[in-house]
Amino acid sequence: MGESNLQNFVMKEAERQLQTPEVEIESEKLQSFYSDALASIKKMNGEVAKCEQQRRQLHTELGDEHFAVWRQEHGSEVLNQHQQALVEQADKMSLERSPSNESR
Repeated sequence: MGESNLQNFVMKEAERQLQTPEVEIESEKLQSFYSDALASIKKMNGEVAKCEQQRRQLHTELGDEHFAVWRQEHGSEVLNQHQQALVEQADKMSLERSPSNESR
């Protein structure tokens, strides 16, 4: 998995702060903080990938049609029309970029 925008930001900010003389934080503490932040980002990215894989598997097992009906039913109860359209659009985009989409 490539570096995310968040990872890039953290790494650039760490470099900037280490090179800024006004920063009064010990470099070891700063490096430890950013190291922890990068580890958390990596963990979060892994969890997101795992959840997306599980969702794709459920779509494959249960069918996209079932999810569309469930999403509409739930959305009609808790979302306005604009929000429902955004959720539907996001789900379509997610399924289109899914690796398993090539087999459909």
